[in-house]
Amino acid sequence: MYKIKQFSTMTGVSIRMLRHYDKIELLVPENINKFNGYRYYGEKNLASMQQILFFKELDFSLQEIKDIINADDFKPLDALSMQRNLLNLKKQRLENMVKFIDRLLDNKNTGEFNMSKQLKNAMNDDAFNKQKLEYAKEAKDKWGDTDSYKQSQKRMTKYSKQDIALLNQQQAKIYQDLATLMPLGVENPQVQEKVHEARMFISENWYDCSIQQFSALGEMYVADQRFKSNIEQHGVGLADFLNAAIKIYVSK
Repeated sequence: MYKIKQFSTMTGVSIRMLRHYDKIELLVPENINKFNGYRYYGEKNLASMQQILFFKELDFSLQEIKDIINADDFKPLDALSMQRNLLNLKKQRLENMVKFIDRLLDNKNTGEFNMSKQLKNAMNDDAFNKQKLEYAKEAKDKWGDTDSYKQSQKRMTKYSKQDIALLNQQQAKIYQDLATLMPLGVENPQVQEKVHEARMFISENWYDCSIQQFSALGEMYVADQRFKSNIEQHGVGLADFLNAAIKIYVSK
């Protein structure tokens, strides 16, 4: 068994993030000392973490990853095979970069090749990105068939590109309004009204967003860097503010 600090070092995942994974029940320690609250992680946790890191690489959200690895038809060996192939592509890219640097260090050969062309070839990750997209689609098809995902996809088929663009603008406006209201504090009635509007917008346009899902979404705004970066385009600190405001909303 590994203490949380050891497990963090082994996996490269911060202690803060591990605690968050435990909180949302994505990765629960195999043992928690009931007297001091210390978390202890085992081999099953290591295997689960490997899956989590793989699906994060494919740009799945934490909620999607949770749904996938808990699905009855989830096959870890299939996911490991995908992960191995992606790692081999990364390895190949790194080897190309090393070869390029070796040629630069060879004074006899520095002028014998087109540097810009060779650098472009060494840095090229088109194969990796193409394979990554294919695996993401395959994983969605195999394991991403949750109720929320199905409902979201069904609604998406009814929207034109203009519809989606308009919905994105409307959602961005909600974030902008919340950023403007930040000085009022998370418990302010105007803030809470806007938070409710945010939840209703999701339910009316994407999928039925329950209180539990909304709470998990708030946590994701902070923990998932993709979500955080997107939200904080509208205001620095907005992701943490929105998460805190959602907690107040959910408690009421």
